[in-house]
Amino acid sequence: MDQIIRPKAEKRKIHSKDEFELCYLRHQYLRRVTFNPSQAQMAPFMGIVTNLAKHTYFTYKNLFRLVGFDLEDVISIGKVHLVSFLGLYELSQVPKKYYEFVDIHVKNKLREPTSEDLENKNKANLTGFLKQRMEDVVRVCRQKGRNIKGMATEEFYVFYGAKKPPKDIYKLLEDHEKYGFRKLDLASFKSVSKRAKKIELEKTDKRTRQKIEIGKAFLFSGYYHIAVPLEKRNLTLEDLSGADLDPYDSIHNKNPEELMLMEESTNSFEKQRVIFEAQTDKRKEVILRRFIHKNKNNPLFKEEVALARKFANDLLEK
Repeated sequence: MDQIIRPKAEKRKIHSKDEFELCYLRHQYLRRVTFNPSQAQMAPFMGIVTNLAKHTYFTYKNLFRLVGFDLEDVISIGKVHLVSFLGLYELSQVPKKYYEFVDIHVKNKLREPTSEDLENKNKANLTGFLKQRMEDVVRVCRQKGRNIKGMATEEFYVFYGAKKPPKDIYKLLEDHEKYGFRKLDLASFKSVSKRAKKIELEKTDKRTRQKIEIGKAFLFSGYYHIAVPLEKRNLTLEDLSGADLDPYDSIHNKNPEELMLMEESTNSFEKQRVIFEAQTDKRKEVILRRFIHKNKNNPLFKEEVALARKFANDLLEK
């Protein structure tokens, strides 16, 4: 059997952003294990691993899909944690815990524990251990999910002015100066709202007390302050297309008609390229100059015109 060597961990603290796998595998546990169990030694516990992995996966299915995990991945993670458990917490690995178990068993059952009793105790301990580890997996996947989806850097814009804000507060996002408002930075807004809340709490007349919350204006030092929430939405296919990440651009997602048209276009381009390459340098230059003259003002051909100019200049230098 091949010997598995687990190097010691670095002293620095790791984060799911850069060491995702090490985080959900609880590498500090695994690195301490010197015992590498065989399939036969793991077999009695695989039912617990599989059932807990399935329960966790189907409870947090959308989360696991976000980070690219399938059911088999979660089961494999459970197997790794089983190795950690058998190498660190299985009763034969912890003499103190083993003798405590024997003493309690003799006291309650009036007999020495059998191998079956020992296995059942280990299974009960593994269940508790694995539940905690699966909670860790979910927590780390949530952290990774936030890195994948991203979080808004600002959730609202803050404005202040001497007049009351418009009924449609979102008009301030379009043109706040039109309504006599100015922008306020987030740190100043937090400071102002804290002071405003403190003043309100000191008032004895509850009827004059104003509620300070996002989207509601409040008065402080003669100015109306208001935090206008920004729109939140998930990424759409249009966003991906604009970033050249449209999944339907993949050859695997095109229908037969699109594939046929794409092939015809490729073949046509290749024929034209062969014809162009067969021309003399003088004729090539004429073709390129005509193309440049025809499309130099067309923004759709900006890159093509620049490339044609480069080719034409290269021909002149020959």
